[in-house]
Amino acid sequence: MVDQPGDDAVRQRADVSLAPVEAGGGTPGDRRAFWKRWSRNRGRPLPPIRPWPRRQWPLLVVLACVVGSLVVVVVVDFRPGTALFAASVLLAAVFRLVLTTRRAGLLVLRSRMVDVTTLAIMGGATLLLALAVPDIR
Repeated sequence: MVDQPGDDAVRQRADVSLAPVEAGGGTPGDRRAFWKRWSRNRGRPLPPIRPWPRRQWPLLVVLACVVGSLVVVVVVDFRPGTALFAASVLLAAVFRLVLTTRRAGLLVLRSRMVDVTTLAIMGGATLLLALAVPDIR
């Protein structure tokens, strides 16, 4: 039996398609270099991670002031509690202005100037409204 001229080409394509393919691709040295680049340097220890409350102290101080202002609103009167609330928002603006982005923690939302401007306008408007409301007594 004589082979047909197209049988040899089909046989070569079948041999190529059945050849095993490496799962990771590339040489083992390439894969080692990739993982070495992303792995941690074992000679130098990582800096210790501070617990969550110590990392977020600016936010916790502002939230404590807000809770205190709400207590003053409920227990004492509307005006001093709202003024204390405005002061806590202004305190958040000062923290955002003075502290670095890393130290400010969860007070960071956008750029520094946008955060400071927004907090200062909100705190000033709240303070203005607290002082402008007429006393009922």
